[in-house]
Amino acid sequence: MTFGKFLPVAASVGVLAALWVAIGSAYALVLWVPFLSWALVFGAGAGKLSRVPKELIGLVGGTVAGALVVYLLPMFSSVLGGALALPVLIFIAATLIVLLELTNWFELAPAYFFSFAGWFAYLFGGFAGEGGMTTSSLLMYTVLLFVGTGFGVATVLLRKFWLDMMKVPMDQRQTIFDKERKMM
Repeated sequence: MTFGKFLPVAASVGVLAALWVAIGSAYALVLWVPFLSWALVFGAGAGKLSRVPKELIGLVGGTVAGALVVYLLPMFSSVLGGALALPVLIFIAATLIVLLELTNWFELAPAYFFSFAGWFAYLFGGFAGEGGMTTSSLLMYTVLLFVGTGFGVATVLLRKFWLDMMKVPMDQRQTIFDKERKMM
């Protein structure tokens, strides 16, 4: 892939990112959350639109798992003590997430881990608001993840649009990232 042929793709992503930051800032939204799921479209889904439903399932699943850890922490703390409760809950969550790789629709473990970790950053970073973990904060976090997935889908479509418009042959559409990803 040459610089000149890839520049419109990169600039399109830049425009989408700038639009998100402008709109998100205007509405006082948490700007970093959509970037998690946007990147995930390519990191875990390899830019394949057929993987997007699995990504959405994983994003919701990871958020639910994170919320369950927060919800169950007081109960586990009273039984196991403060030092062991969180590690035990994380062990259970991580083990279950990885075991989901054995299923078809729930197998996208990176989506679970991205949203799981992001939920803790969102909640304990003070982005969930004064109420902490509420239905509203969980919903807002999930919506922001879905917004990022939407930007990922838009990126896939824009990339195809620009490369089709410039008549770049299919065998010349790979970046270094694409080539190295296939070698793994």
